[in-house]
Amino acid sequence: MEGNTGIIKTQMRAFIRHEVFMPTALLILMIIINVILQPSFFKGRIIRSNLATFTPMMLVSAGQAIIILSGKLDLSVGTGISLINCILADTMSDRLGNSILAILLALTVAVAAGALNGFIVAYLKLPALIATFATSAVWLGISLFLRPQPGGYIPIWVNKFYRFHVGIFTTSLFMVVAMMMIWFAVRKRKIGRYIYAVGSDSVSAFESGINTKRTILTAYIFGWIFTFLASFTISAQMSSGDAYMGVPFTLNSVAAVVIGGVVLGGGRGSVLGAVFGAVVLSLVVNIIYYADVPSTFQEFVKGAIIVVALMLIRVYRRR
Repeated sequence: MEGNTGIIKTQMRAFIRHEVFMPTALLILMIIINVILQPSFFKGRIIRSNLATFTPMMLVSAGQAIIILSGKLDLSVGTGISLINCILADTMSDRLGNSILAILLALTVAVAAGALNGFIVAYLKLPALIATFATSAVWLGISLFLRPQPGGYIPIWVNKFYRFHVGIFTTSLFMVVAMMMIWFAVRKRKIGRYIYAVGSDSVSAFESGINTKRTILTAYIFGWIFTFLASFTISAQMSSGDAYMGVPFTLNSVAAVVIGGVVLGGGRGSVLGAVFGAVVLSLVVNIIYYADVPSTFQEFVKGAIIVVALMLIRVYRRR
């Protein structure tokens, strides 16, 4: 009996020290507050609605986390979402064949954009902050060229596909789970370990024989595949294109990553924690809405809650 108690205590200590402990605790706290403010929070319809709304933030935050884990940053994912959205809205039609080609085109553009960012940062050795800030303006410019005014067309079947559900199991939930499973599989392989190693100490990783440039390039490509999926899910909900639609996701994804316990310097944290951080950030918006916070104070309250969350994470890490 005492032996079992000791094992349980050891497991509890290990979980408390785990990188996803604090994001999980914050997530539970946000859920409790949401339930208090919205008693119907756990109804199937509400769960499905929240999953559909939160999925883009979860996906783009997961992509940002992969890039940050490699020791870099991408400030262009927001306008990248807009670019992909505008391409889809301008090229999709009711014909299934045309729509599939449009999706493949958008995916190709996303991979190319990620590869370009990775090449500039890894091979040309430009600071990631400046380089991706510059490419962010490029993506926005192309988006405005394609779609000067909101509009375009996303077929109805795309929205129906995204809204499809069996109980609380929705297409959006399947997409997040599927991509996370793929990432967990990659995390166990060499490239996953290399991303963490380069993010922890790129010099030591290079001296150990790791191709640091190729690893960073790969991290950016992975990040932009998640960005593409985020844009696709937003397009499915909006059913149109908008050049400014993705802009808020840039800084929000960084905030979600930090709330999720990922160290901005790279090498520490988990993509799952970033996903939890994205849900926490999304639930904060719910809290503000259901607490009837005046519109003039909403951004202030949102920022204050995020600051408190970050302070808790900081205290937890120091302890």
